[in-house]
Amino acid sequence: MLVVDKNLNKLPRRRTDGAIIIRCRDSPAGKGAVFKLNATQAGPLMIKRSNGYERQWRYTCPRCSLPVAYQNVPHPIKSGPYIYVIWGAMTMMQGKVPQEAWEGEDEVHEGMDEA
Repeated sequence: MLVVDKNLNKLPRRRTDGAIIIRCRDSPAGKGAVFKLNATQAGPLMIKRSNGYERQWRYTCPRCSLPVAYQNVPHPIKSGPYIYVIWGAMTMMQGKVPQEAWEGEDEVHEGMDEA
C-alpha cells in the first residue's frame, strides 16, 4: 500500500494526532520523500481541534476502506507539502500488526466503560 524511501519510525509525528509526516516536496526545510501510496481517495472531512477545525482529504485502504492517510489540501496525492499517515494504520510487514498500533487502546475502552 505504501512504498517510501524513508523509515516510517524515523519520520516526525504530528502533535495533534500522532500521524507520521511525509514531506511531499523539496523545500528549504528539507528534501521531499520519494513514495507511492496505493489508496482510494475519500471525500473531505472536518476534524475538530483544540484551536478550531481542520479539513482533511482522506485516503482509504482499497480492500477494507479504513482510513490510512490524509492531507490538508484537495486531491490528488502530493498536491500539498505533506501527507500524514495515520498512526497504527500501516505495518512494516504485511500481516504483522505492530505493537504500537494498540497505543491508547486502554484509554478508549476505559472511556467506553464509563459511558
